[in-house]
Amino acid sequence: MKSWLRLLRISLAPSAAADPFAGLVYASAGFPADPAAYWLIPASLGVYHGALALNDWNDREHDGRTRPGRPIPSGAVSPRAALLLGIALIVLGLACAYLAAPSSAAWMGVVALLAVLYDFVGRGAWLGPTLLGLCRAGNMGAGVHWALQASGSPLEPSLAFLPALLYGVYVGVVSVLGRLEDGEDSGPLGRRPAILLAGAGLALTAIPLAIDHAYLPARFAALALALAGAYALLRTARATRDWTRADVERSMGLALRRLLVASAVVALLALRPGSWDGAIAAALILLGYPLAHGLRRAFPPS
Repeated sequence: MKSWLRLLRISLAPSAAADPFAGLVYASAGFPADPAAYWLIPASLGVYHGALALNDWNDREHDGRTRPGRPIPSGAVSPRAALLLGIALIVLGLACAYLAAPSSAAWMGVVALLAVLYDFVGRGAWLGPTLLGLCRAGNMGAGVHWALQASGSPLEPSLAFLPALLYGVYVGVVSVLGRLEDGEDSGPLGRRPAILLAGAGLALTAIPLAIDHAYLPARFAALALALAGAYALLRTARATRDWTRADVERSMGLALRRLLVASAVVALLALRPGSWDGAIAAALILLGYPLAHGLRRAFPPS
C-alpha cells in the first residue's frame, strides 16, 4: 500500500482538493448551496493523481537510471498496474465532474488533456512549466466555471478567473524551480533558484493585490496570509548565496507547501459583510497543511 501511495504522491492530495473548493467559494461569494458543486473535489483528486501515476509510468526508464527507489523501477508497482490505475483515476475523476454538471466534465476533460500532454510531451524548459501552470489554473478554474454556469456568481467572467490565472503563474514559476531540482536544466545554478523563489513569492502576493473588486477587509486578510506564506520564500531567496541541489530541494518543498496557502488566499477573498464563509473555507483549506506535512515524510511530493 505504501508504494501505491508514493506513486500517487498522496501528500499533495490536500492541495488538489483545495483548488476547486477555493474557486467555488470565491466565485460563489460563499459556500454553494447546491451539493452537486462539491463533486468537483473528488473530480480534481481523480484527474490529478491519475495524471501523476501516468507521469511515473511514462518516466519509468528515466527513473530507473536516476531514481531507482521510485515505485515502478523498484518493482513495488508493475508498469501495467500503474498505467491502468492512472487511466482509471482520470476516468473516475471525469465521471465525478459530470455529477457536478455536464459542462464541468468538459472543463475537467481539458484539464486532464493538459495533464496528459505534460506527462508525455511536456519536457521543454518552458512547455512543461506552462502546462503545469495551466493544469492547476484550470483545476481552480473548474470551481469558478461551475459558479458562473450556475448563475450564482456575483462576479463578471472577466474578473472571476483572475485568481486562478495568478495561481497558475505561481505554479508555473515553482515548476521551473522543480526543473533545477531534477537537474533537467544544464549549467550552474547561480542565482536562478533565488530569482525563481522571489518570483513565486511575488506571484503569491499578487493574488489579493490584483482583486480590487473584493470587500476591503477580505483583501487585507488575504494579503496578510499571502505575505505570511511568501515570507519564507523571499527570506530563503535572499539568505542563500551558494546554491546546491540540496538547497533547491528544500526550497521546492517550501514552495509546494504554499500551494495550500495560495488556495486559502483565494477563498478568503469571498469574505462579505455578514458572511464568514470565506474565512471558514480558508481555515478548512489550511487544515490540510499539517496533514500534507505529515504525509510528505513518508510520501515525498516531488
